[in-house]
Amino acid sequence: MSVEVDPTADLHDFPGRDELEQLLLSLLPHGWIEAVRSADDSAIQGLKRELHNPTIVAELGAAGWVAPHYDIDHGGRGLSPGDAREALTLLSVWEVPHVPRGSGLPLAAPTIQQWSSDETKRRLLPPLLSGEERWCQLFSEPGAGSDMASLATTAIRDGDEWVVNGQKVWTTFGHEAERAMLIARTDPSAPKHAGITYFGLDMRAPGVEVRQLVNIAGQVEFNEVFLTDVRVSDIDRISAVGDGWKAAMTTLGAERHALSGVRKKRKSSDEILGGKPFAEVLDMAQRRGLTDNPNVRQALMAALTADRLLAWTAQRARDRARAGHPAGPEGSISKVAKAAANQRLQELAVGLLGADATAWQIGDDDARDWIVQFLRTRANSIEGGTSEIQRNIVGERVLGLPREPDPFKGAAWRDIPRS
Repeated sequence: MSVEVDPTADLHDFPGRDELEQLLLSLLPHGWIEAVRSADDSAIQGLKRELHNPTIVAELGAAGWVAPHYDIDHGGRGLSPGDAREALTLLSVWEVPHVPRGSGLPLAAPTIQQWSSDETKRRLLPPLLSGEERWCQLFSEPGAGSDMASLATTAIRDGDEWVVNGQKVWTTFGHEAERAMLIARTDPSAPKHAGITYFGLDMRAPGVEVRQLVNIAGQVEFNEVFLTDVRVSDIDRISAVGDGWKAAMTTLGAERHALSGVRKKRKSSDEILGGKPFAEVLDMAQRRGLTDNPNVRQALMAALTADRLLAWTAQRARDRARAGHPAGPEGSISKVAKAAANQRLQELAVGLLGADATAWQIGDDDARDWIVQFLRTRANSIEGGTSEIQRNIVGERVLGLPREPDPFKGAAWRDIPRS
């Protein structure tokens, strides 16, 4: 017999709590709250099939609950950080979908908050928080990947607009996005880091061409984007002119934390990290009768240990953020460790599958999914900043090691040789 326990009982009250709970009761299927209170996971999963997540997110975003600590004019509720944390905790414990699709909330929103004018915040944040505009990232270029500051996409000012020309690549879900985080060169006479400006590009604007790329797992996730005389209003400029690199570091820092997180529950097969969680790998090994093998048990324990260490490191980063401390090195450290651990876990899974990893019956979607997930994780050590670059960051910023010499340091970007 299940015992109903109110999972929000330990929450402190916050301004608007009654309003939020009434909104949730009007949006969620009948029986949702009872299923959460009784921890009936199977009932919750069944009820989730009745939800249209974008509609829930849109309603919460329009009411200011997606980012309640933001100003009201910027799409939030104007709550203090502590009150906002209580509100978001309520949404989490009630298992309510409240995060817009795309990279807008985790990556673009904090950058806009920190670097943009009030007018730009009022324009860009509300449709981002409601999910009306899904965001992607236009940073990497064919000739500017690890050395992203060498980017060649240009933005030339023309009155109250900027004219953008160039090419971007590895744009995750760019084919589904309405907006993009764009960094472009606005001053080729300045050193490469100093002549960059950050914009919020309308992906529906004339001159934007998106070409889909199919990854090794057969998924359409990445894109290359061609920009030809694309006009961007100056109100959509997120950073001060020439300060785009500093703003981009805010985005990249958030991205490393996002890609270093630990999943508590299985997500869809196209989730950004990819791969099966440890619990599913363990379950598969048990179903195949492999857990009596000492070598298998040792490999599983090594994977479990890595999983726990990542969870604790991620928790330490969250605790630092809650305490108001600036982001530490946990993002880069965890990003490297997560990529390596996730890849090793999927390699272990493929080894446990044996011959089923290379040949399976037509229609066996479960076997196919294991391989799709394995293939997807090969990108973990590349996306969001390669593991090699992250190790450089750790070496220089954490261990205090000297930077590699740069013979062109301080030179104008246009004077630097490019291959």
